[in-house]
Amino acid sequence: MSSELDPRIMKTKRQLKVALIKLLTSQSTQSLSIQQITETAEITRGTFYLHYRDKQDFIQTIINDFVVDLFQSALIDGKESLEPKIQISEHVAYVFSLEKGFKYMADNYQTFIVLFGLTGKNNFAMKVELAFRKHLQLFLKAVNLTESQQTAHLKLKADFIITGLLGTMKNWLAEGIIYSPHFISRSTYNFIHEKGNETVSISDFFVE
Repeated sequence: MSSELDPRIMKTKRQLKVALIKLLTSQSTQSLSIQQITETAEITRGTFYLHYRDKQDFIQTIINDFVVDLFQSALIDGKESLEPKIQISEHVAYVFSLEKGFKYMADNYQTFIVLFGLTGKNNFAMKVELAFRKHLQLFLKAVNLTESQQTAHLKLKADFIITGLLGTMKNWLAEGIIYSPHFISRSTYNFIHEKGNETVSISDFFVE
């Protein structure tokens, strides 16, 4: 069995994730100590050092794990949504479900409030932006929209959509998720998509 799938390791990492978010609700990453982390997670320092070199390695790894968790919750097979525009096999292209993404954040509201508040080298929003760009490039490659076809207009559109979406996510959380995930995702979808567009484009990476 892979060490990553070892139930004991998975439990330890869950405890550490919970501990980090709990501590960051009242203090900064700079003021955290390994003793606080291990005591809050109810693990030993020895166990901590089995998995992480130091505090910064721990914080960076856990933040990256949260980015992965967000995208795992929201990326879905794009075949159904792309069918009207392009013939594609299952599991070839993955698209980002806005509703699943917003719902995941709503279900983990306190976690994402804390994460989006991080700045500097632990900037969560920047890491999410980089992940959006990575998965978008994988999508464009899967639908054969080659780099030569990615005009300045499309690149600017990608910048606009990603930064706008991140701003919407942060504001929605900061305002106490006053709109339901369904409403905010539907509204965001309508903002992103151009009516009458019959060809595959950057917009098609973002689905309901």
